[in-house]
Amino acid sequence: MALYLGIDAGGTRSSAMIADDAGTVVARADGGPANYQTIGAERARAALADVAERALDAAGATFEQLAWAGYGIAGADRPKDFEAIRRQLPPIPMEPRRTLVNDSHLVLRAGAPAGVGVALVSGTGTNAIGRTTDGRVENVGGVGFELGDFGSAGDLGREAMRRAMRGEDGRGPQTSLYGKICSTLGVEPLIDVIDLWMNDDPRAELGRLAPLVFDAAAEGDRVARSLLEEAGEEIALAAKVLVERLFLDADTVTVVLGGSVLQRGVDPTLTIAVARGLKKAKPGARVVRLEVEPVVGAVLLAMDREHEGSAMLGDALSASLQTKLVSNVPAA
Repeated sequence: MALYLGIDAGGTRSSAMIADDAGTVVARADGGPANYQTIGAERARAALADVAERALDAAGATFEQLAWAGYGIAGADRPKDFEAIRRQLPPIPMEPRRTLVNDSHLVLRAGAPAGVGVALVSGTGTNAIGRTTDGRVENVGGVGFELGDFGSAGDLGREAMRRAMRGEDGRGPQTSLYGKICSTLGVEPLIDVIDLWMNDDPRAELGRLAPLVFDAAAEGDRVARSLLEEAGEEIALAAKVLVERLFLDADTVTVVLGGSVLQRGVDPTLTIAVARGLKKAKPGARVVRLEVEPVVGAVLLAMDREHEGSAMLGDALSASLQTKLVSNVPAA
């Protein structure tokens, strides 16, 4: 029985999954962050080794028994990043038996037929990537707020805090975000967040505030809904660029939404805004939301190396996980 290892190594957490050649998931494990750009090479190496070894232990297997491994790594953006990350990956006997890509590829592979289309990712960071049937790949963004990105969990948290403060002091409309943020941070008034910043208190991590924006929007808060709409428009903009570059002459294109912000938000305002923006640019676009964890895409990338077209294996993985891979996103 051939075994395939998939690893999704993100900026907040990592996941490993092992499946057999019938598409049955036999083991999985979760671990900490593994983006070497933010935590350093040594910690990233240790995190990757830990999550892989625990998944193998759960499967009762060893690296020698792997047919292939697929790695999707946050921080794999530039050629020099790939060089650094290759030195961090756990050794697999009879190398090379591994595929290494940026983690945004996992969303595309898991959610689009044969991994062809556009993936939009929003979680710890944001990214957008497109791939054509002939293997041409381009990406937009993925390098952080300071270099033009907007729409990550941290971006939503930052803007929520700004708008909450402006609403409280009269520079903007009042919002329920103020009370929600104060309660979550354990401060009152909000200006006392300065004390948390001074002490590097982990409670002040901006990404923790993103769920509050969705909660407030679901309750009808206009400020929160406006923020989600703005983020959706910005995320859709990256997809528009990729569609124009790669799929201008195509009648349709699959656009997959993935990452914690796009997959787990309790209010649909953000995903609807993304779909609406894409439909304007490409009326034939099919916008879907990934319903499984992106690590499924890493397993499929590993399987691709030994199976001609693994669409049926995707169906098998879906059945093994007892959930569909994607769901359609309405534009209104």
